[in-house]
Amino acid sequence: MTKKANTKTICPVCGSTELYMEAGGYVGNIYHCKKCDYMGALVVEADEEMAEAIKEEYEKSEKK
Repeated sequence: MTKKANTKTICPVCGSTELYMEAGGYVGNIYHCKKCDYMGALVVEADEEMAEAIKEEYEKSEKK
C-alpha cells in the first residue's frame, strides 16, 4: 500500500493521530489509540478533511 500525499494514519473511532502499535507479528498489527482507548487492527489513511469528519462524528456521539 502506498501512502498518498497529505494523508496520515488516524484512529477509525475518534480521528486522532495518537496511535501506537500494541502488538504485531504473523497475524498483523494491533493499534492502540491514546485518546479514545480504541484497540484493533484497523487504522485509516486519511486526508485532513476526512480526519475532521471522523473527529466531528466522534464528538457528537460523545455528547449523547
